[in-house]
Parts: sequence; C-alpha cells; structure tokens
Amino acid sequence: MATVRPLWIRVLDDGPGVSADIADNVFEPFFTTKKEGTGLGLAMIYAFVQRFSGRVTLETAPGKGSSFTLWFPQT
Repeated sequence: MATVRPLWIRVLDDGPGVSADIADNVFEPFFTTKKEGTGLGLAMIYAFVQRFSGRVTLETAPGKGSSFTLWFPQT
C-alpha cells in the first residue's frame, strides 16, 4: 500500500522579518503594519488553509527574512 504524504508549500523571503511582538498577530483579520492595505491577506490565506484542514506556520528572524509554510493533509 502506498504511503500518503501531506502537501506543503513554503514561501520564503529575505526581507526585514517579523518582530516577536507582532508575530502572533499576523494572521488576524485587519492587522497590518503598513500605511496602506486592509490587513486581510494573511488572514485570508489562513482561513483558506484551515478550510481544507491544513495549517500555516511562520518562522522568522528579524533582519533576515521570514518563511511561511502551508501544510495540507492528503485524503
């Protein structure tokens, strides 16, 4: 019988990273640190992934960049 493995997608950047004091809020609707925008981008991604019983994680190093991993189980 074949092994079923989850699908995951990792998105990396080499930007300024996310500071520890806001990392817990990045998936909250309407949360933003920018002057423009709605703060809905990551919240929408989080909701989409959860709809398919998945998970989203953030790994970040301030000054070195961030990594978002979207994990989907296979059924």
